[in-house]
Amino acid sequence: MGGTLIEARPSPPEVYAQVLGRWGPAVPAGEVAPVFRAVWAELNELHPPGLDRYQHLKGGEQEWWGEFLRRVLARLGHPAPWRPVLAELYEAFSQPSLWFVFPEVRRVLDGLRQRGIPMAVVSNWDSRLPELLDRLQLTPYFASVHVSALEGVEKPAAEIFLRAAARLGVAPSACLHAGDSPLDDYRGAQSAGMRAVLVDRLGLFLNGYARVKDLEGLYDYFR
Repeated sequence: MGGTLIEARPSPPEVYAQVLGRWGPAVPAGEVAPVFRAVWAELNELHPPGLDRYQHLKGGEQEWWGEFLRRVLARLGHPAPWRPVLAELYEAFSQPSLWFVFPEVRRVLDGLRQRGIPMAVVSNWDSRLPELLDRLQLTPYFASVHVSALEGVEKPAAEIFLRAAARLGVAPSACLHAGDSPLDDYRGAQSAGMRAVLVDRLGLFLNGYARVKDLEGLYDYFR
């Protein structure tokens, strides 16, 4: 989902900066961004690869995001009270108005559906994703939706990809997975026996990957 079909606008660090400014001293988004990335990487290292991160901490996804926020606040030295800030952030990222659907997405999904190609979502996300998909009016395109917080496993583990293939009723070798992460999406799909294509919207990755700059490039794989 994120980076492939949708992205947050404003960006997560910008949203954090806005909310923190309402609960304490103003902090520039440029100052939040490196802290956000560092804490994300830090927490990623704490849970076993392939297992859902939100089930790693007692208390589930609310506790995971609470721990994330507490670490961000600590690194920034910001005095905002974490509980009400968490509630505001949690609500903000649940709103479809925050999420931008890339311009070609609905057009390409319509085209693939007209060709009779069954599609599924495989995403490392918390349990809010199905409702968000509904509110963005993207759910009807997909025969199944696989969310790590609900599946109990996450990319790059092969299991979540294999479940998607099984629910679509096709062999993994018949599947093409498109995503924006070289590890979680590209290598994860390959480990499940699927073809993979990297959605590289910003041209960040060099040779070694089958790449498309946006979803329009997927048509080349279905000719």
